Amino acid sequence: MRRVDTPVDLAALAQEIESTPQASWFEHVGPDGLEMVAGICASRRRLAMAFETDERSLTRSVVQRITTPQPVVEVGSAEAPVHAQVLTGDAIDLARLPFYLQHALDAGPYISAAIDFSIDRTSGKRNIGCRRLMLRDRTTCHTNLTNTSDLKTMYMAALKRGETLPVSFAIGSHPADFLAGVLKAPMPDEFSLLASLRGAPAPFVRCITNDILVPADAEIVLEGYLGAEGYCEMDGPYGEFWGFYGPMHIDPVFHVTAIATRADALHQTIVHGGHDSARMETNQATAILCELVAGRTLRSAGIEPAAVFAPPGSTLFQSVRVALKRADRARAREAMDCLFKLPGFKHVVVTDDDVDVFDDHEIHWATSTRFRADRNLVVAAGMPGFYEDPMADADGTTVKLGVDLTAPANWPRNIQQRRTSAPAIVGIGSASLREALAQGPQFFADLMRATGSRDGRELALALEELRAAGRLDRLADGQYTLRATGPDGTDAGAAETREGVDS
Repeated sequence: MRRVDTPVDLAALAQEIESTPQASWFEHVGPDGLEMVAGICASRRRLAMAFETDERSLTRSVVQRITTPQPVVEVGSAEAPVHAQVLTGDAIDLARLPFYLQHALDAGPYISAAIDFSIDRTSGKRNIGCRRLMLRDRTTCHTNLTNTSDLKTMYMAALKRGETLPVSFAIGSHPADFLAGVLKAPMPDEFSLLASLRGAPAPFVRCITNDILVPADAEIVLEGYLGAEGYCEMDGPYGEFWGFYGPMHIDPVFHVTAIATRADALHQTIVHGGHDSARMETNQATAILCELVAGRTLRSAGIEPAAVFAPPGSTLFQSVRVALKRADRARAREAMDCLFKLPGFKHVVVTDDDVDVFDDHEIHWATSTRFRADRNLVVAAGMPGFYEDPMADADGTTVKLGVDLTAPANWPRNIQQRRTSAPAIVGIGSASLREALAQGPQFFADLMRATGSRDGRELALALEELRAAGRLDRLADGQYTLRATGPDGTDAGAAETREGVDS
């Protein structure tokens, strides 16, 4: 993480954040000199660090945490760091928070790192999501509630009852909390999902002005409600995950009834939109969701993937790579068909499990050596597109592409279809060269392992002696093998060889 100790104007903040792939800690933002962090989860490596694992094991670790329940523990207001300072009534002034213009054509300054917490009054379901908050005035914000979501469903039901919907937004929280707002988990209680993703009991505190529980260790919480006036004002445009702007849309107004903060609050912003889609924290988080959905879908079809990776640079749910166990390579087309039926999953690559689907270079290699467009390209029309896909038809359908990078069924036929690798000479054998060759055809590395050679040069010299004596043959793929008889018809195996190698 880079630390920026020089003052940064809010007008310059977006360019400062996009100027580096590193996470940034700004010590003096805006006229109030606020502290702010940016890009905390803008790479898979940093997200993996938050889950105490590595990049390849991240999705597996998320699954393990989801399936290991952790409790939500309610703590008192006096014990909650986020209640160190609480502003209500006339003391509320949203303009003192670091709302800033994040894209050149956005409608205004907004906060991008808000995680919403709400409760369905009829079912009791506790919900978590992620929303942007665009500054409207000192006590209200617009919030983006256009796309289908649990919060939108709850709000629409409240409007039918003529009620407001209490909601609280946390700004600055554990990276697992943001993931809880993105994932669609099997458990009905998303507050418990948050605790499970943290991998430990999660302290929650009850808000001061509404009855919502929020993480007690958050940096900032905005308490309030979505108004009974409903969808009443135009919101946007915003820079979106596609790398384009979303259109203006009608949205509700969020009325703030309290601002709760830590004594030394550290504000947070996330990268959302911009030219480098792989650095968008939304894309990094939803890549995990994409991998979970793809794995679950394939398993339900009886296909157990060896690995699944969703490249975040392709934007969420658009591209996924699946490695199949070699024995399942014939099911590559079936795997594509399963994923094509889901919204998104517009570009599906299937490989054998000897290809590292996390490595772009490996995918390029497999495309170069295992792909023929007349055999391995699959095009499927009329498939369901994803939310606001700029290339979808008017009915929301699109055309999807599958690339089969599995090797043909009869590979490897010979050494020319075998992948190269560094030799692993780990054997501690003590056989003589003759004894090793007597076991059957051997590659040179096999001979080194069998004889316990830690050098190899002495074997090369001994093999040349056998060849010169007419006692050594080579097979088509290069293995060494003893000739059954010498050139004069005698038993070649009975002949003496170089002392110290065959004795």
